[in-house]
Amino acid sequence: MKKLVLYAAIALSSGLFFTNIYNSIVNAANWESNIPYSIKATKDFFTVANPGSFFKLIDLPNLVLMSLALILFWKHSTSIRLYLGFAIVCFISSLVLTFTYFYPRNEIMFLSEQVPDTETLKRVAAEWGRMNWIRSLIWLVGLICTFLALDRATSSTRPSI
Repeated sequence: MKKLVLYAAIALSSGLFFTNIYNSIVNAANWESNIPYSIKATKDFFTVANPGSFFKLIDLPNLVLMSLALILFWKHSTSIRLYLGFAIVCFISSLVLTFTYFYPRNEIMFLSEQVPDTETLKRVAAEWGRMNWIRSLIWLVGLICTFLALDRATSSTRPSI
């Protein structure tokens, strides 16, 4: 049961990480390509759902599973506890960054009634694109910590050779 929770947390964390990489490679590159037309096209395209729809759906279950894994493995090993705790800190940090840094830029680019001037859009899109790589790095560190916790959890149950 404990390992299953950890495997599920890794699956969700991996999905978040690779989706964020996709956002950097595909979405952000398209947004920055032909401003202001690219921003207008994105606004027109994202009328029903947007990448945030995915993250809103997966972020909370990921945090719940990570927290549950931490609780389940609390007495198992100090190193597992530290890895999972640090992973949770990474995932929470990415959420804080999302709300404090990315949401205001999303508001400017995609949610404002009137399209801002081209220079503002270029600056905001470039900031978004650069900082998203930092957010991906934070997710990667959290994911690595989760894998290390799994490695510790499975190595303690492996027969010695």
